[in-house]
Amino acid sequence: MAENLTDLQKKALEIAKKYEGLSMQDKIGIIAQAFGATSGKIETSVCYGEWRGTSDMSIRFDNGLSLFLGNKMTPQAKSAKVQDEYVSGMLTCYNPEIIALTKETALAPLRKREAVDNAIAAQKGLNPYTVLNVELNDGAKNDLYIGWYYVTLAVDGKIHAHLETELAHGIKDGTVSEIPTREKYFAAGALKDTDVDYVFYNVGFSLTGGYTLPITKEVLERAEKTLAERQAAERPQTRKPSLREQLAAAKAALTERPAAQRRQKIMEAR
Repeated sequence: MAENLTDLQKKALEIAKKYEGLSMQDKIGIIAQAFGATSGKIETSVCYGEWRGTSDMSIRFDNGLSLFLGNKMTPQAKSAKVQDEYVSGMLTCYNPEIIALTKETALAPLRKREAVDNAIAAQKGLNPYTVLNVELNDGAKNDLYIGWYYVTLAVDGKIHAHLETELAHGIKDGTVSEIPTREKYFAAGALKDTDVDYVFYNVGFSLTGGYTLPITKEVLERAEKTLAERQAAERPQTRKPSLREQLAAAKAALTERPAAQRRQKIMEAR
């Protein structure tokens, strides 16, 4: 129901209305842009076992990547009407405008969460992290998590991609919180406390653990640029003298000049 939607989801629906008049193929073309492609086509795949009688629907992009749409009874999955409904639903998530807004919405609370997590890390003698950017996995380096959002962090002098289920859904839905909701700290997965490098959302993670993915050159360049900007912003800035201070300095210099000239003449006379 509309009243249960987040502000981001409501905005996504409004943005998607701009594309309602497009053909399904044109909608696929817009979605394709998020995944480094220009077009695509619907593919169906028959399921077996307990899913017998149903088919999976996916968009196969012209760069070879595939984006899962959903599963329906086979006759429905092959229906153009159902396929268009699923493509339209996917367009609310993956169009250039909503992707940019999704990243922007998540970044502010993530930056505030950074301070909380780093305070916990300091207590445990672990590395702090610096939030850099929110990114969408376009599948170029890892197609298993295609369409998942993640964040790039600077940890212990390294650029690191941090990906986990709760974070990905929180970013996509616009529900990222500023303060960790987990009351008690614990190490992620099967990690031992000695394997933990940093704390994210009150959970200990390792730089070499499984909660990451390889990143593209473009993502790395954006991360390095943001890191340089954050480091520059945190460096103490030399204060520019006020106009009054500049005038006082100029007056002092003018007062000193005749005295300096007299001293010079005395030295020359000697």
